[in-house]
Amino acid sequence: MTENNATEIALSKARLAKLLVFSVLFLAVGVWMITADPQASNPFFNNPIIKAIGMYGSVVMGVFGIYFFTRKLSDNKPGLVLSDKGITDNTSAFKFGLIPWSDISGVHETYVQASATAKQYFLTIGLVDPEKYISAATNSLKRKLLMINYKSYGSPIHIATNGLKSDHKDLLLMINEYFEKYGIVK
Repeated sequence: MTENNATEIALSKARLAKLLVFSVLFLAVGVWMITADPQASNPFFNNPIIKAIGMYGSVVMGVFGIYFFTRKLSDNKPGLVLSDKGITDNTSAFKFGLIPWSDISGVHETYVQASATAKQYFLTIGLVDPEKYISAATNSLKRKLLMINYKSYGSPIHIATNGLKSDHKDLLLMINEYFEKYGIVK
């Protein structure tokens, strides 16, 4: 939807529902691993510390996923808004509000190898002053996670495109067009 130099990209309810199902499966596998205590022939995977990390990590990731994706499925706000003022991101748990074009130094693609055959793509929003966004976080855990993102990927702000009704490459082109038109060129 385009209105007054703004483009709204909706959240994809179908994609979010699929991610919710995966979160439920993660939780179920974690609970099964805790209750059944399966044994593996590989000594690495039978290590009690490795097993505990896998079991409880799966439960925690499942619970957080269920919470986040359930909230996003009931959210009627657009996932992303591009306007002459900047980018408003509603795709992540980190709520930054409007990120003005004057704070943005560039936008590029980043990915994380999710498995041997799948990559999770993100759009990384380069910032003129990343510390401004990190220090604005009121929660200390959130600040630490943003700092890890910044140190690992060069920015604390990343847009996960898998929950949006938009193709990843098309969205990257659209954001860069807005940036060229409204961003500060130095």
